[in-house]
Amino acid sequence: MKKEEKISLAECIWLFITGCIAGYIIETVWYFIKHGIWINKPGLLYGPFKPIYGLGFVLIVLIMKNFRDKKRSFKFFLGVIIGSGFEYICSLFQEYVFKTSTWNYSKFHLSLGSRLYLPYCLLWGIIAILCIDFLEPRIRKILNKVPNLFLKIGTVVVSFMMFINIGLTYVAVMRYGERANNIVRNEHVFKTIDKIYNDTYMNKRFPKMVAVKKSEK
Repeated sequence: MKKEEKISLAECIWLFITGCIAGYIIETVWYFIKHGIWINKPGLLYGPFKPIYGLGFVLIVLIMKNFRDKKRSFKFFLGVIIGSGFEYICSLFQEYVFKTSTWNYSKFHLSLGSRLYLPYCLLWGIIAILCIDFLEPRIRKILNKVPNLFLKIGTVVVSFMMFINIGLTYVAVMRYGERANNIVRNEHVFKTIDKIYNDTYMNKRFPKMVAVKKSEK
């Protein structure tokens, strides 16, 4: 019986970072191909990061790590299921927790509801194959060459910076949705967030994100 493969925490963190950057590049290039316009579409307040891809990459590796020897057709369809399910859950989470929406496919002919678009679902299958067969093994190889002390320090520093970035984004996006629904918070921290990350800033930073108002549900 084949021994279950283990993925270290450090590898998950660096895979997440790589996925975030790769996702940003994919969406930027794809938007240019479709519309002929370069547009900045980050997922966090700072840096070229798209967390949905980073989390998706990690989820794909954790689930598919013991299916490396399977045929690529199997890995493709498994990737479609994992990625599409994850994207659907993220869409629900963003709408009901943050009261915002970043993607809506209701106007597309091949949309599955408003949260999934069939061609993009198939793209998750391609991403899964690239991730499990090419990207993850190379990341592991690189990490194995880095001295353990430097790897630990680098992982801690990057994790801390990303934690702050995600935390600030979480609060800023939450307040963006709350402001659209006329929800006022008088705590100093929220007033500071409202001042620094106001609607003008948020609209410029996240051009595809819209607030979901209660009256629109």
